[in-house]
Amino acid sequence: MNVFFSPRVRRGLTAALAMFVLPSCGQAILVASPESTLAMTINPTFIAQNGDTAVVSVLVIEKAGTPAPDGTVVQFFTTLGRIQEQGKTNDGVVRVNLVSDARSGDAVVTAYSGASKTEAITVRVGSARPARLSPGLIDQTIDLSEGKSTARIRASVFDANANPVSGVLVRFSIIDDPATDHIIETGDVPTNNSGDAVVRVQTNRQVPGTIKVHIEVLSGTALTSDLSIPVIK
Repeated sequence: MNVFFSPRVRRGLTAALAMFVLPSCGQAILVASPESTLAMTINPTFIAQNGDTAVVSVLVIEKAGTPAPDGTVVQFFTTLGRIQEQGKTNDGVVRVNLVSDARSGDAVVTAYSGASKTEAITVRVGSARPARLSPGLIDQTIDLSEGKSTARIRASVFDANANPVSGVLVRFSIIDDPATDHIIETGDVPTNNSGDAVVRVQTNRQVPGTIKVHIEVLSGTALTSDLSIPVIK
């Protein structure tokens, strides 16, 4: 006997069947809905060879602005090392591990779910981990009597063997006083081949005092320090 359904019913059946398959074929995979956005972060963005690990996190947000349903599958790919092939969201977030092998170089990591994908992020494999942060003054003071308003400061990053670490992002921020002092350079500053990140601090102070700067290495290693710049007249 032929059974006929209205177009509305047929659409409903099609949507339902898209979520399920017969038991003999296995369970259907839940993926991100159309026009969802995937935002990926990796910490840290450099790891040593032979078994070091970085945590890869992806936030999945649906078009309506809500987190993807729990169990939404995200697939992961890397050009170097090993990564879990897929993970499932919990509160919109899925986390997997990127593990290095014996090779060194750049691991380009991407993630997909349904028709959505992340921007690629590069993890440097084989670089030494930062182990020490050494801040310093390039210009020892800001002398208002000489008409000066800026000073250069440096943050030097080293590994456990006292070798400089390049390509590490360092964040500088004013502790005291943000109302009168600021960092001229915007964003986070990468260390150069000598392991140094250099910025300029500018002040609008008219009287002597002390500028306090907070320095943080963005590597997941909790390296921080504070630095004081004397303002004299």
